[in-house]
Order: sequence, then C-alpha cells, then structure tokens
Amino acid sequence: MTAVVGCVSQKGGVGKSSLARLLAREYAAAGQRVLLADLDTLQATSVEWGRRREEGGIAPAVPVRGFENVKKALKAASAGGVERLVLDSRGFADRQTAEIAAAADVILLPTGLAVDDLLPTVRLAHELAAAGIDARRLLFVLCRAGDNAREIEEARQYVVDAGYRCVAEPWPERTGYRRAHDEGRAASEARHPLLRGRAKVFAGALTTLIDDHIAKGRMT
Repeated sequence: MTAVVGCVSQKGGVGKSSLARLLAREYAAAGQRVLLADLDTLQATSVEWGRRREEGGIAPAVPVRGFENVKKALKAASAGGVERLVLDSRGFADRQTAEIAAAADVILLPTGLAVDDLLPTVRLAHELAAAGIDARRLLFVLCRAGDNAREIEEARQYVVDAGYRCVAEPWPERTGYRRAHDEGRAASEARHPLLRGRAKVFAGALTTLIDDHIAKGRMT
C-alpha cells in the first residue's frame, strides 16, 4: 500500500518544495520505492530539480514526475508499486489543496516564524479541518528559522495553541541549502558537513513523526 505525504501551503516561499525533495531523497536513501509528484505543472520546479539531479548522476535516484492532478499521481504510484508518494502542491491554497489533504496520510504545512506566515497557515489548517480532514493528520513545520530559540518556541506554541502538532526541529534558512537545490541535491546532501548534519537531524525527526502516524493509522 502506498503511503502518501502531502506538502501544501497557503503562500509561496515557505519551504514546501524543499521539504518535499528532502523527504523523497531520504525515503529513497532508505531503500524505499519513492515518487515525488510535482503538481505545479506551470512552474515545475521540482521536476526541474529532478532533471538536474539525474543529469548530475546523483545517487540515490529520486524519481520526479509532473502531474495535472492528484488522481493521476495516485494512479501512477499504484501502478509503479511506489511505497512513498510525496505530493508537492502549488504555492497557494486552492481546490487542489483539499484533494491532496483528502488523499494524504499526513499533510505537512510549512510556515515561517512570523505571525504573517503563521496566521494564514493556521487558517488553512482550520479550513481543512472544517472540511472533514482529521486534525491529527496535519503537521506544521517551522521553516526559514534562524537561531533565536525564543522566537522558535513562540512560533511552536502558536501552532500548539491553535490545536495542531508541530515538528520539534525547525528548518533553518541557509545559503548552502539553496545551492544544494541548484545542483539537484536535497538539503541532507549539502556540501558543508555541518549543514548536512543539521538537515539529517531535521529529516530524522520529520520522517519519524510521519512514519509513526502512518503505522498507527494502519493499525486502527
């Protein structure tokens, strides 16, 4: 059975595609059959990232394909025996967002630390919950974080007070990660060892939460 992780956002530039690429890479490195589905056929930034990765001969291979809609991505994953399907949505919320949420076992909502980012993301979570999505499937990810522990904790508490879960590890903003993406690499493949290590800690916390949730959901 394919496990589906959806990455959605209310606004662009909050790290959604970075998360999708990182997850797809980590699952591939763990030996799982993975597919990263780019659902923004106009921008196709993840498809282009996948092309750069393939041309660079970077291992492990991370299959990336563009799809017009969620239904086609699910069909391709099923036909290909995919174990982990990662859905990278468009950079804004629309009907596609609701379709991703309905299909996904876990929905990731990346957000910056400022209220200008937190508020619209919480509103999106409320909209999804009001539409029947189980709030336990919604997982906030603090992105573009600096090193201010107090600011990070205040943002995390904002999410918790709104009634949602938040990944303990924040996703930092670093030039080395952007350069890694330019080369077709994920953040956990950044050239600087400290950046690679931090990305791997973050990825480990994130994948553990996702996999635990999926495992519990399949036991009920």
